[in-house]
Amino acid sequence: MVAKKKTTVKKGVASRSKKRAGKLAPAKARRGLKASEIILPLESPLLVGLLSEVRDAGGVAIGAYHEPLTGRPVLFASLPLKSIQPSPFQRDLSPTHVKRLAQKIEESGSFLDPH
Repeated sequence: MVAKKKTTVKKGVASRSKKRAGKLAPAKARRGLKASEIILPLESPLLVGLLSEVRDAGGVAIGAYHEPLTGRPVLFASLPLKSIQPSPFQRDLSPTHVKRLAQKIEESGSFLDPH
């Protein structure tokens, strides 16, 4: 009679991999807006106050839409540099970072500030 080699299984390894796989599965309930619900004309009453702030600052509205997940109105605008300030949560840029950013803006020929 030959003795069988005993195999050991680490506890928790199989259960952890199942849990991770479950977290990555898409939700069964649909979230957000349909593509047709995202459109938001600049004449919308939701934008009246913000549009007047943009105009008062010397800017112009470019476009608007409903944020796809929450449905909140979002306005794209072009503002003069003298009318904007950096976010108080934004850290100071290092000289190297500023130089690289300026170089990339120049190379791409465009710049879009997401704030």
